[in-house]
Amino acid sequence: MKRHNKARVLVTKTLESILVIAYILFEEFIWNILAAPIYRYCTRLIAIESLAKVFLGMHRYVLLVVFIVILAVAEVLGFLAGYSFVQGHIVLGLLVYALKIPIAAFTFWLFELTQVQLMSFHWLAVAYEFIVTWVERFKASAIHVYIKSHILAVQAMMRQLKLAYFSEAGFIASLKAHYRAFKPSVRSFFKR
Repeated sequence: MKRHNKARVLVTKTLESILVIAYILFEEFIWNILAAPIYRYCTRLIAIESLAKVFLGMHRYVLLVVFIVILAVAEVLGFLAGYSFVQGHIVLGLLVYALKIPIAAFTFWLFELTQVQLMSFHWLAVAYEFIVTWVERFKASAIHVYIKSHILAVQAMMRQLKLAYFSEAGFIASLKAHYRAFKPSVRSFFKR
């Protein structure tokens, strides 16, 4: 009986680790680097204001259908991108995923904008709470806290290196200043 429990705990911890690592990779690389800037750009567009008025004025059932269709398109594109990667069509997978990112960012914007209307559907509110609860569990798990703390330490180290070498007073700036100072001497040496 104890052996069965140990195997079950091992499988559970392994699955949890895989899911947490996948979540962190998504959050750090895909969301923070690609999707969040697109989302911020889209929210600043002038056309978005008039579009927001249209969505806020929609009947809640029409809004739900529009939201589900856009979300489904984004998810299908994600599956197609994954399928392309698995089949070995890396460039196609990247292109499909690149197409998915703005659609997913738009879906996220639409959800934030119309969350009150969408949460009036009990089943959607329950599903949303379920997803949020699981995401919070992932974020609170020991493996997530451990990996995230290491990622933050590496990011802090990278920022320090960037400041030390690439800031206005860093190593690269010093090299450029020395080059500018010696450039006339080098140029005159080679002109002889």
